[in-house]
Amino acid sequence: MTKYLEINEDAYTPMHFAQKVFSYILKEFPTQQISFDFPEKVKGNEEEIVRMLCDELADTFRMYGSPREIVENVKKFTNFPENWRHLGLEEDTYQTNPMIYRSLKNEKYLCKSDLFPILQNMVFGGMNEFINVMAIFLKSQEPSDCMEFVRFDEKVLEEIAAELSAESWQKQVNISPMELFQEMSNLSLEEYFEKTEKMIGGEWNPKKSLRVQMDFRKMRMLSPEVPILFVMTTTYHMQRSGIEPLRRIIKKHPEWFLPYSETGINNIPTVRLLEDGDQRFVLKAELSNAIGVRLDSEDDGNLLFTVGLEEVLRKYGTKKIEVNTFIRYPIVRTKHRGVPIKGATPSKEFFILAVDAFFEFFRSLTIGLKMFQNTDFSRFSLAFHELEKYFKPNCKTPYFIRTDSIDSMKKIVEMFRGEAKGEKSVRNAKPDGFTIQDLKNELKHLELVETFPEIEEHAEVIYEHVNKVKNERYLRTCDLFDAIEYCQLICILNRLPNLKMFLHNQNGCGRVIGYKCERCEKKEIQKTSDVKNSTKNLKIENSNESVLNQYSQLALSVPEACEKCSESSKTLKETESELKISQDQEKKMHQKVTNTEKELSDLKKEHEIRLMSEAKKKEEFAEMKEELNSEKEKNQKKEEEILKASKENEELQKTILKLTAENETNERVIQKLLDRITNLSISNQKTDKINEKTIEESTATASITSKNAPPVIDCLICSNQIKSGEEIIRCPLCKRRFHSNCAFKWLKDHTQCPACNGDLPGI
Repeated sequence: MTKYLEINEDAYTPMHFAQKVFSYILKEFPTQQISFDFPEKVKGNEEEIVRMLCDELADTFRMYGSPREIVENVKKFTNFPENWRHLGLEEDTYQTNPMIYRSLKNEKYLCKSDLFPILQNMVFGGMNEFINVMAIFLKSQEPSDCMEFVRFDEKVLEEIAAELSAESWQKQVNISPMELFQEMSNLSLEEYFEKTEKMIGGEWNPKKSLRVQMDFRKMRMLSPEVPILFVMTTTYHMQRSGIEPLRRIIKKHPEWFLPYSETGINNIPTVRLLEDGDQRFVLKAELSNAIGVRLDSEDDGNLLFTVGLEEVLRKYGTKKIEVNTFIRYPIVRTKHRGVPIKGATPSKEFFILAVDAFFEFFRSLTIGLKMFQNTDFSRFSLAFHELEKYFKPNCKTPYFIRTDSIDSMKKIVEMFRGEAKGEKSVRNAKPDGFTIQDLKNELKHLELVETFPEIEEHAEVIYEHVNKVKNERYLRTCDLFDAIEYCQLICILNRLPNLKMFLHNQNGCGRVIGYKCERCEKKEIQKTSDVKNSTKNLKIENSNESVLNQYSQLALSVPEACEKCSESSKTLKETESELKISQDQEKKMHQKVTNTEKELSDLKKEHEIRLMSEAKKKEEFAEMKEELNSEKEKNQKKEEEILKASKENEELQKTILKLTAENETNERVIQKLLDRITNLSISNQKTDKINEKTIEESTATASITSKNAPPVIDCLICSNQIKSGEEIIRCPLCKRRFHSNCAFKWLKDHTQCPACNGDLPGI
C-alpha cells in the first residue's frame, strides 16, 4: 500500500525542482533563465542540480550554505499539502509524497488534497506519456478552499487502485475512434488544443497550455512520418481514456475528494492540533466549524488567531468536540523560512506563524533590500507603527499571518526609504574563515555603523555563537550573512519597544542571537522570588502553630458550666479543625517544597558532576591533543629525516651512476691500452732477435712466444697460468704480467701492485 504514497521517480522533473529552489530564496536576489542542461533524473541528483545553479548564480546562493544544506532546507520547506498551488507549479506533475497524520488517539489520517497525488501514483505506469495531462486534470479537480481530513483506509485505496487497473483505457470513451478521426479532420491545430483543454477542464493559463502543446509535439516527434491528423486523433483518444476513469472515481467517492459541505454527508469535523515545540493550539476558525459557535471574530483576511488546547478542553470538554477529532499537525520551519499551512476551510490562502513572518520580513529588509545602510533610522518610525496591525504587541497567543502579507509590509517600509544610495553587498569570507575583527570591518564596509553606531557592541556575542554552531571547519560566507543580520536586528529591536513586546509575547526572543529581553529576565527573577516567598511563608506558618497549640490547651482547662467559655471552646475546636486541615495542607506543601529542593539539590549535584566530568574530559582532551601534537612533531621530524636521507640516497645513486659510467669508460681505455701493448709485444717478437738469456731476464716484462720453449708465467692474482693469446696487463714498475680481467678487478679495491707492492698512480 505504501507504493501509492511515494511519487514515482520518473515523475520528478529538474525544472520543477529548480523552481522549488528559487521559491526558497529571497525575492530580492537576482534570478535568470536557466541556460544549461540538467541531469535527466532528479532523484539522487538534487545536490548536483543545486551546484549547477550555484555556479550559474553565485551571488544569489551565497547566504544559503552548501548545496547539501540547500537541498535539505528546500525539501523541508516545500513539503506540505497543496504546495504546488502556493508555489505556482500547476502545469507539472505532483512531486511531493503524501503525508500520514495521527490523531490524539493515534489513528491515521490523510489530508484530502493528498489523495490526488495518490491517484497520480496509481495511474503511473500505464499513462506515462500523458502523466502531465493527468496531473493537470487532477489539480483542476482538487478543491482550492478545502482543508479537511479522512481516515487512512488501505482497503478503500486498494479498491480504487483495482478499479483503475481493471478498466480498459480504450473502452472508456463513448465515441468510436473512426468518429473521433472524422471529427479531428475538421479541426485546425489551434482548435485541437482548445478541444483538449476543454476536455481536461479547469482554469487555464499560458503555462498549462504550453505543457499540453509540448506533450503533443513529443508524440509528433516519435513518429514524424505519420500524418498529423492521426497523431491528433490518437493523442486525444489516449488522454481522454485516462481522464474519464479518474473522473468517475472522484465522483464515486465524494467523501474522499470533495468538501463535506458539497457531499451532504454528516461527518465529525476534524481540527488541526498545531504543535510548535511544547505549545499546542488550534485555529479558532476550525474550532468554530467543529462546535458550531463562532470564535473567530478577530480573524480578518490577513490574520488567523488561535486558542490553546488546555483552554479548549477546559471550556468545551468532550461534550461538543471529541478528542479524536484533533489531528496532530506539526509546525515546521527551516533555517530561513517558515513552512506554510493552508487556512481553515473555506480559505484558499496560506499562512505562517506571525513570529516566523517577523523573521522573514526583517531578513528581506536587512539582507535583501539592504534597507538600513547609511540612512536615518528615524524616517521609518511611522512605517513600523503601521506594521503593528500585523505584528500585534499585546497578543499573547500564537497567531498566523498570510504569506503574501510580507510583500505588503515591505512596500509600506519602502515608501519611507528615500533615494537609494547604491547599497553595498556582503563580501565573501576568506577560505580559512573570518575573525571578530573581520565582522566589525564588514559592518563598517556596509556603512551600518552610520545607521546604528552601537552595532559593533553586539558583534562579539553574535560572533561567538555563530562560531559555535557552524556546520563546517571554518566560518563561511553564509555564517557572515547570519552575523550581519542579527547585528542589525538587535539594533532595530532596541529602537522599537512595541516590536520587542510582540517578539516576547510570541516566544521569539530566544531566536535572536545575542539579544537580551528585559521581560524574560524579569520573569525568571519573579519565578525565583516566588520560590523564596513560598519557603518563607512555610516557616511563618510553622511558628504560628505553636501559639495556637497554647490557646488550645488553655481552652480545654476552662469549666464547662460557663456558656461563654463553652461557645469559645466550640469556636476554638472549629478553629483547631480548620487549623488541622491547614496544617495537613502545609505539611503536604512543605513536603512538596522539600522534595523540590531535594530534586534541585540532586540536579545541582548531577550538574556539578557533569561539569567536573566535562572538565576532566576537557583536560584529558587537552592532554591527548598535546600528546597528539607532540607525536605529530616527532612524525614531522622523522619525515624530515626520511626526506633528508632520501635526498642523500638520491645523490648517492647519482654518484654511483656517475662512477659506474666513469668505470665503464676506464675499462674501455684500459682494454685499448692492453690491446696496444699486446700488439706491440707481438711486433717486437717478429722484428727483434732476442737471445734466450735476455728472454729469461725479462720474463716479468715481455711476452714470450718462443716456439721451442715457451716460459710458464702465472697470474699472481688468480694463481692460474697465463696462456698464449690471453689478454694481459703488466705492472709499469716490476713489469710483472697479470690477466687483464684480474688486474681490473684488483684495481677496483687496491692501489698497489700484487707483485712488488709499488703504488700504481698511472693505472
